[in-house]
Amino acid sequence: MNIKQKAKRQIRGLFLHSLRRAARPVLRYRATPPDLAKPPQRLLVLRPDHLGDLLMTTPALSLLRHALPKTEITALVGPWGAASLQNNSDVDNIVRCEFPGFSREPKANPFAPYLYALEQSRILRQSGYEAAINFRYDFWWGALLTYLADIPVRIGYDWPEAHSFLTHRLPFQAKSGNFLPSLNQLPNFGQPSQHSAALNLALAHYTLQQYQINSDPYLSEQQITRMKYYPAAEDLRYVNLNLSEWGVGRKEKVVVIHPGSGATLKLWTVEGFAAVADALAERYNTKVVLAGGEGESVLLKNIVKTCQSDPLHWETSGGFGRLAALFARCDLVIGLDSGPLHLAVAVGTPTIHLFGPTDPTIFGPWGDPTRHRIVRTDVDLPCCPCGVLDFERGCWKGGYCLRTIKVSQVLQVVEELLEKR
Repeated sequence: MNIKQKAKRQIRGLFLHSLRRAARPVLRYRATPPDLAKPPQRLLVLRPDHLGDLLMTTPALSLLRHALPKTEITALVGPWGAASLQNNSDVDNIVRCEFPGFSREPKANPFAPYLYALEQSRILRQSGYEAAINFRYDFWWGALLTYLADIPVRIGYDWPEAHSFLTHRLPFQAKSGNFLPSLNQLPNFGQPSQHSAALNLALAHYTLQQYQINSDPYLSEQQITRMKYYPAAEDLRYVNLNLSEWGVGRKEKVVVIHPGSGATLKLWTVEGFAAVADALAERYNTKVVLAGGEGESVLLKNIVKTCQSDPLHWETSGGFGRLAALFARCDLVIGLDSGPLHLAVAVGTPTIHLFGPTDPTIFGPWGDPTRHRIVRTDVDLPCCPCGVLDFERGCWKGGYCLRTIKVSQVLQVVEELLEKR
């Protein structure tokens, strides 16, 4: 963190402290201790992130639903991530909020986030939530919002700028970046406790502990702790109809390649994806589908031009649901560290994830490691993973850790996974 960032954080901290003191006299819970003797009737959960991060929250939502069957659970999410919870019975309501810092709209003025928090808190206050969980560890704005909304029980991670706005805090070591959750390891997948999905589960587990509810029996159930997404019936019909029109039989093997990502430094090479597509068609007699959104149309066309085979070209203009339905229909999905690949995991299809600058310990596939595999460069790079996703701060080689992944590495994993199908 540079000097400018430190100064900005200090100024924001002072302002938040002043805002908290100014708002406190008018809030009801000031003189009313939170009631933890019985589960909350109305629970608000916050997650401001985009699609992949929302999917990683679904195991925690499932845990809360099973442990609190009579509680009304409302998810406060950005409009950019709401599709992740479509058809999810673990939440009763989805409320959209243009979270500052996550919306791409420019700030009107420096005080805009605080004014927006006041505006949204008045709306939330009318709903009478008894408890709130802030699922993003550094989301101080969300902690502030629940404080101003007069929600008696406010639970989150112990992040410095959020600390004073919360009533219950899961410990966090800011210097090392490691949480100290009471839930150290999940028995199902044996994945690290710092994985994003595990952290969400840890916070849900911690929440239930405050209400004296034992969540251990639920945590042993893989059906509860896995990521989930449920494609709508009409989306499944749409995908089957289109594949049928393209001459793809119901029993034919289909492999989807999703080559896009939200960050340029997480992209693999056009030549690499084209070679994988050709090998799939020639060696494994599979139908290959190149899939991506409207913003990835140029990338898809470049891969198609480079291919010797003739892969199908699927632009997912129909939205998140149709992409999920496509993944559910196929035998394997290959791609990068991206929301769509987490979606493939959530619908239960085997996946191959190419990782470069991001850390798979935190953002890797949340699922059975025999079905969801990670491929990384075999070049010894002490800087990898660096976590840097923009060229201004990125390494001088610009995504070298991804560009050095070999086609043979990917095809070796392809063979292992397709043999099991």
